Amino acid sequence: MGFLQRLKDDLRTGIATLRLGTAHAAERALEETELLRMRLELRKLDQQLSDFYKDVGERAVEMKEQGETAERVLYDAEIGRLVREVQTLKESRKKLEDEMEDIKNEE
Repeated sequence: MGFLQRLKDDLRTGIATLRLGTAHAAERALEETELLRMRLELRKLDQQLSDFYKDVGERAVEMKEQGETAERVLYDAEIGRLVREVQTLKESRKKLEDEMEDIKNEE
């Protein structure tokens, strides 16, 4: 009877270990999926930042070509709006990077 009891206990231990391993693998897969989603979001934010930088530059050059002074270019309402958008996107990007770092540190 000792052999069968030991076999039964070993089987239970093996099943418990398998369940634990499966749970860890599933959790890891979810973390990796979330990180992948966040990296995609970072790329989108980077593209938006690039677009805004381009828009700011084009607006400044356009105004300068029209004879506006440098001071007028600096205080242009459209450029101000674009700069605020850039700042907002940078804050969003930083927050997303911090969240990604938190997920990586949980591992």
